[in-house]
Amino acid sequence: LNRKFRETMSSSSFLLSSTRPQLVTETSRRTLNKEEHELKRIIKSCLGHTDLLKFGRVGKPKWRKFWLSSDLTCIEWESKDKKKETKIQLASVHKISFGQKTAKFKRLSRSDVSARSFSLWYLKDGVEDTLDLVCSTENLFRTWTTAITAIVEKTASKKLLDSIVTLRSGLTGSSNDLQQKLKGKAKYEQALDGFNVVYRCGSNTWGQLGGTNREERTMALLHMQGTSSDVSDVASGWSHTLMLMSDGHISQMGRKMGTGYKQDTSSPSELKEAPIGSINSVSCGRVHNAVLTDNGDVFTWGGNFYGQLGTGDRVDRDHSVFVSMFREIKEPIEVVGVACGSDFTAAITAYHVYTWGCGAKGALGHGDEQDRDLPRKVEGISDPVGLSCGSHHMLVWTRDPTEMVYSWGLNAAGQLGLGHTDNENTPKIVSIFTHVTVVSAAAGAAHTLVITLRNENTQVWGFGSNCQGQLALDKVGPGSKILKPETIPSLDGELHVQEVVCGAIHSLARTEGGEVFASGSNIHGQLGIETFGRTFMNRFTVLTAFKDKNPRSIAAGGMSSIVMCAKKWLRDDEVFNCMGCQSNFTFMRRRHHCRNCCGIFCNECSSKRIAILALKLKTPQRVCDACHSQLNPSNQ
Repeated sequence: LNRKFRETMSSSSFLLSSTRPQLVTETSRRTLNKEEHELKRIIKSCLGHTDLLKFGRVGKPKWRKFWLSSDLTCIEWESKDKKKETKIQLASVHKISFGQKTAKFKRLSRSDVSARSFSLWYLKDGVEDTLDLVCSTENLFRTWTTAITAIVEKTASKKLLDSIVTLRSGLTGSSNDLQQKLKGKAKYEQALDGFNVVYRCGSNTWGQLGGTNREERTMALLHMQGTSSDVSDVASGWSHTLMLMSDGHISQMGRKMGTGYKQDTSSPSELKEAPIGSINSVSCGRVHNAVLTDNGDVFTWGGNFYGQLGTGDRVDRDHSVFVSMFREIKEPIEVVGVACGSDFTAAITAYHVYTWGCGAKGALGHGDEQDRDLPRKVEGISDPVGLSCGSHHMLVWTRDPTEMVYSWGLNAAGQLGLGHTDNENTPKIVSIFTHVTVVSAAAGAAHTLVITLRNENTQVWGFGSNCQGQLALDKVGPGSKILKPETIPSLDGELHVQEVVCGAIHSLARTEGGEVFASGSNIHGQLGIETFGRTFMNRFTVLTAFKDKNPRSIAAGGMSSIVMCAKKWLRDDEVFNCMGCQSNFTFMRRRHHCRNCCGIFCNECSSKRIAILALKLKTPQRVCDACHSQLNPSNQ
């Protein structure tokens, strides 16, 4: 690239100008042509779908597929909300900044990926906004920043850009058409990678994991035959599970007290009267649920004995209801995070923390143990950036102006990390985390995990009960209590742990490298591994079943575990019976994959063919009977 571009890349941010490179001699022209050839290759590579992590105003960062438009005038991306505009005109971009310097980045700042982060500053209807992205590798970061800068800064010649557009002149509008030109298996696998599936293990007493088995002792795929959408987010409570689907609806399964159905259900069923708006995240309590929309609205449903639905009454709901308090005050409050405890609910805004529901053991943080049926502000905390709820305790962490972690509620096992076992009914500072960057935290029945960042490596801390090895610390067994936070040796900093979750007496962790680790009780098979007669594991152990499955998210119920992975074909050694008729496979009854759900079936259960447009497959493909029924337009 020309000298001007290399100089601008060396600074942390720059304003875009209208200057163009000058060609002086024939020698420089030949040199630039070689550079243009490389730049052409770089820009062309951005025409196909690329997974980038997008930061927003609310909720967690989300992986989205990005690409440059065929005429090189826009950057576009996929969105779960079809009503949202999903492209930016590159002509409107007036500034690029590197690192995490925008308000969206600062809300959930991650210095470990700051070197691969960049922001596009643009004007929309006269209002300035930013598109904030993180690349998964240094190579992708260089590719995308080089391509966008060359187009916007106009360091790429018109002849070069025209040659790329001409090359694609036989294609139409979006990079989806480019995907159609890819051949065979590579094209299909690339399309599959944009979808998610769910693996689960542990207690299934109420059907909360799906299927008819009372327990799943190894990680088993939740087979959702015939569904036309994939899973975007998942949450699990003590006896029920919620799944946010890519088309925006919510599926639930498990105990009727949590789902609001008239009976327990062991297969995903769509929530009727779903929340209004695009859903950002979902959360489960013991018998209630809460979801947050992109507009900052909170909806709840389920059991309401303690007022945990926040509706001002104690009436159970079998459908979602709007928590109107946040919008009824003079200055409406936009919620940016929500979580459920056992029988209480908590939410954070840009400035405050609110709680409601069961106040036993001081879980609400209001200085008493009274129940509340409306959200009430927790005094003593400002500018929160994250929260986590356990059975009867809570953690909230802040970053600006000072990095702090607060905890309160039940403390019988030291799960508040304060060095004692007295309950606290108001927020208390966990001093060891002062001035320390907290990435994430999770709270279980009586234990807590916290991920911190130091020198671009992560550290995982544990405190509270280690009776079943859920903290993976040396002191283990009945009555074992860790009163102050201690680092967990088996989750070494070089693993770069991205996410931790807590069940009642077990824990899971997911790393940047795509590995899932588990520790704690395995009495119901919730670790998903063989413990050879032992009822628990006191060390975070990698789950080899996910070696090639690209885990994207984890969740833990009371005695169960869930891992959300990229969609892939099931291996032959994972399925021994037809997933339709349950017949054994034989030499005559052979295995066939359904191209839609990726399950394995016999010929009788997968003889039909139909196009699968969601996977960019326009020609008829072999599918199972259930998927054919779902995909057939005559059945819509």
